[in-house]
Amino acid sequence: MKTCLKKAIMRRVMKKRKASADFDDVASEIYVLPPEADETVNNSYYYASHDKEGNAFFMRLGIRGGTAEIWFGVTTACGKAYMNSQELYKLEDSPVKTKCIQPLKEWEFSFKGKMLPVKPGENRIAVPDGKEVDAEFSGTFTSDLGLFEFSRDTHVEAYANAIAAQKWVKGFSDELKNNHQTRTEQMGHTKAVFKVGGKEFKFDAPGLRDRAYGKRIWSYMNHYSWLVGNLEDGRAFNACMVLYPAINVKGLRTGYYLPRDKYINLLDVDFPKHFTVTGVAPTHGKATAKFSDKTKAEIEFETKIIFPYRFTDSEGEYLVFEGVTSYTFNGIKGYGIAEFSYNKDRSRYENF
Repeated sequence: MKTCLKKAIMRRVMKKRKASADFDDVASEIYVLPPEADETVNNSYYYASHDKEGNAFFMRLGIRGGTAEIWFGVTTACGKAYMNSQELYKLEDSPVKTKCIQPLKEWEFSFKGKMLPVKPGENRIAVPDGKEVDAEFSGTFTSDLGLFEFSRDTHVEAYANAIAAQKWVKGFSDELKNNHQTRTEQMGHTKAVFKVGGKEFKFDAPGLRDRAYGKRIWSYMNHYSWLVGNLEDGRAFNACMVLYPAINVKGLRTGYYLPRDKYINLLDVDFPKHFTVTGVAPTHGKATAKFSDKTKAEIEFETKIIFPYRFTDSEGEYLVFEGVTSYTFNGIKGYGIAEFSYNKDRSRYENF
């Protein structure tokens, strides 16, 4: 009874908040960190693209104070795989650059630096497969679609379910506000060229652009599951669940699928418990998603290789596993990323 009442309250609150929201898509595109931002505030840019032949890449530049956090992984149709050999740089020395050419329409991105040849090891986690090499990568992301802004566009029911499941104790609302960040996603198309070891690889495929800015302390997070991909029939999907101290009972489940040019909200996604509690990314599995148009989807995935990243701060460590993945979405083939991340302290989620 209490949970039903809390859900009703949250539905009213979130509907009112959404009605009064005034999110500026263009201003979000050109946002930069204010000069006074410290190391707890993040401004990150992420790109990913995959084709059915096996060519794939993901790239992230996270700006935090004077530091650049870098993720960059590449796989090729001929079976080669590479990842960045260093994760943290002084911002002025960052090997990853990105630039907005036209808000909502076109972005450029590039990498120039050292990469490490890798291959799948235990649990398909990438392990070294040779010495560092010099590499260059450059490309563009273009789109005619709008942004999916998670605060604005996540379904009211998803927020109500997540927040109603928690105990409403003193300070709960303040903690939600203090750890808020803006996150947007956009589906589109990427073209890029990767040069390494005297060879050149070209990419021309559907892709994703993800943007996030605001307070992000890695060790504050408990867990994150994210399945995202493009399907061979032209559709795309996103299903994710995030756990952090303020929302750690059911977690916030959000996302969409994109049949044409309109994002259809995810209402719920059922991730198997072992995805969350083991502390290591699964190599394959299945999740069931429900959407606001009353459709359901069985999302099955299998990772080809998983790229690991580790972040340490004064409060602990956080592990991110970025998997280049093949999918089926109600039987339709697709390709994308399966990202699973975990606080190094397993007590934070092992009883989820």
